[in-house]
Amino acid sequence: MRKDAATNDDDRAAGTGSAPGGADPAPAAVPPAGPWDAVVVGGGVAGLVAARELALAGLRPLVLEAWSSVGGVVGRHEVDGLALDAGAESFATRGGVVAALADELGLADRVVTPERHGAWVRLPSGAGPLPRTGLLGIPADPWAADVRRTIGLAGSLRAALDRLLPARVGTADGTTLGALVRARSGRRVLDRLVRPVVAGVHAAEPDDVAADAVAPGLLAAVRREGSLARGVTALRALAPAGSAVAGFRGGLHVLVDALAADLAARGGADRTA
Repeated sequence: MRKDAATNDDDRAAGTGSAPGGADPAPAAVPPAGPWDAVVVGGGVAGLVAARELALAGLRPLVLEAWSSVGGVVGRHEVDGLALDAGAESFATRGGVVAALADELGLADRVVTPERHGAWVRLPSGAGPLPRTGLLGIPADPWAADVRRTIGLAGSLRAALDRLLPARVGTADGTTLGALVRARSGRRVLDRLVRPVVAGVHAAEPDDVAADAVAPGLLAAVRREGSLARGVTALRALAPAGSAVAGFRGGLHVLVDALAADLAARGGADRTA
């Protein structure tokens, strides 16, 4: 995974500190010409946010992106004239960081939550519902009707073995989400439930992300509760009311468009391949 890093061009960027908590309205756009005060390598969302923070601190940053467009895993493509998300399609609401950024960018009225009738996933075997009670697709109850419909009886039987396994199975420090789910709940839960959700929220493979990075506290909850399903139930009980994920009307890529436009208005710019 590419990491976005801010690199100072000269001593002026050395003592900038963090940006103010409340962002002022973006000024009129400044023609994107050097010299630049700082260079941000990587134009993903992290890179664009880093550049915006530099601009808010009074610097003129330049974002360098190796791809043909900024956004990173928050991509877009067109289908029959419609702009659709090509990567991540929603964001985790935990912490409220993205929602606060959306408010600063004037996107608060475009934040939407999933429909109440639940989310479905399209699989080679057909469409199936995602668990109504779960975490990143991991079901709290492998015998729930919606879970059985998607992973089948064999999948539910395998997932139920989770409660019989020792708490240490799959819970080593630093284990990936994929390894955790595969060890405790089986491949059907991983492939049919968890993988589509992780791809949609994090634009990543479950085997490429640490369990505690995308689900803080999950490993500890599994060790404490003795099973993955009970760990998920415990974390869900601690979560605030409301949806765990949200998106934007028009697609998650509107956040990238807004970040790029705000950066340009504050005197920054991006350069793509």
